[in-house]
Amino acid sequence: MNYGLYLSAMGARTQMERQAVISNNLANSNTTGFKRDLMAMQSRLNAAYEDPKMFPYRLPVVKDQGGGVLPVGDGIDLSQSELENSANPTDLALNGKGFFTVAGDNGEKLLTRDGHFLIDQSGKLVTASGNRAVLDNTGQPITLNPGLPVVFGIDGMISQGGAETGVKLGLADVADSRQLIKRGGNVMRAQGDLAQVPAETQVMQYKLETSGVEPMVEIVNMMEGQRAFEANTRMMSYQDTTLSQLNTVGRVA
Repeated sequence: MNYGLYLSAMGARTQMERQAVISNNLANSNTTGFKRDLMAMQSRLNAAYEDPKMFPYRLPVVKDQGGGVLPVGDGIDLSQSELENSANPTDLALNGKGFFTVAGDNGEKLLTRDGHFLIDQSGKLVTASGNRAVLDNTGQPITLNPGLPVVFGIDGMISQGGAETGVKLGLADVADSRQLIKRGGNVMRAQGDLAQVPAETQVMQYKLETSGVEPMVEIVNMMEGQRAFEANTRMMSYQDTTLSQLNTVGRVA
């Protein structure tokens, strides 16, 4: 196989995956509390160094030639986004690190930065997107009196009718953002144990955190990725043409 053709194909494939990540970010540029995904790329070693079994087949002319680039997974940018005002008393935002905890489909605890909450007909505090129950600090769904005003303290303590209910919002954090796996619906699952939120993290009532996506930055990244993809595909076409011409050398007319 033509080595250059292989390198260009790997480059084009990597840029395709990068474009998919950027497209998803752009699609969520107005999603409350959304955290942008990051695309990580890594240069590949020569096949002989990646897999010792390939060592006997290495070619002297390319024995130190790398294997191009490949995607090695993604990450999540957890940077704090701007907080905007809201008229809904159950709209909340976190100023600082951490996540709200909500109920998963199989009893698991999920995390979100989307504090757009509502009180349903049964009095449960639920997410506006997905209708998931919001959990307290003991892991139980929060039930409120829909007929009374609700106040959320900066520490997450809930008060109604001028008195504390004894219920506190469940907040959690992770030691490493690489522990997070997005589950769709603007919620994430943590691999491993959850950590406590820092003491300086505040719950802000009548606030919502905006999306962490900067559209102009993503558009610039998309244009850059498109140029890289086109460069790789042009090289593939050029190398394919070169191979075709080589195959005709010495052919009897």
